Amino acid sequence: MHILLGLLSTIVTILVLFKRLSDAGIDIGWLNPFTWRRRRAWRKKYQGKPIFSLSDPLEVAALLATTTAKIDGDLSSEEKTILLQLFQSEFHKSEKEASDLLMSSIYLFGDGGDAMAKPDKILRTSLNSFSPEKAQSVMSLLKTISNIDQKNQVAKQAYVDKVEATFDTHFKLGDQW
Repeated sequence: MHILLGLLSTIVTILVLFKRLSDAGIDIGWLNPFTWRRRRAWRKKYQGKPIFSLSDPLEVAALLATTTAKIDGDLSSEEKTILLQLFQSEFHKSEKEASDLLMSSIYLFGDGGDAMAKPDKILRTSLNSFSPEKAQSVMSLLKTISNIDQKNQVAKQAYVDKVEATFDTHFKLGDQW
C-alpha cells in the first residue's frame, strides 16, 4: 500500500509541477501526444507542396497538361494558345476562366522538378475522383499537347507514359486507351 501511495503522490507532484510551469509561461504542450499529432498533421498539410494536395480533377488535369507543355522549357506562344483553346473546349470554360486556370497551373508548376518527376503523387489525392472516361479524356489531352511541339519529344512521351501507367494501375484497364 505504501508503494501505491508513493506512486500516486509522485504523479500528483508532477502534474502540479506541470501546472505551475504552464502558469509561469513555459510551454509544455509538446509533451501531449495528441496535440503533437494534430500540429504535425496541420504542418504537413499547410507547409507541403500545393501540387500534391490538389483534389479537383479539373485542376489536376490542367496541371498535368501544363507540365507536359513545359517539359522542354518555357511555353511558346503556340503552346499557350493551344492550351487555352483546349481548356476552353475540353473543360467548357470561358476565355477568362481558361486563362486563370492556365496561370494558376503555371504558378503551381513552379520550377517543375516535382511536377515532372512525380505525376503519380500529383494524382494521388484526386485519383478516386477520376472516372475511366475522364482518365481517357486527360490522356488524349496530354497526347495532343505532347504532339504540338516536336522539341524534346522523348521527355514528353516519357511523362505521358508515367501518367498513363498511374491511371492503368488505378483502373486496371491495360490497353484500352
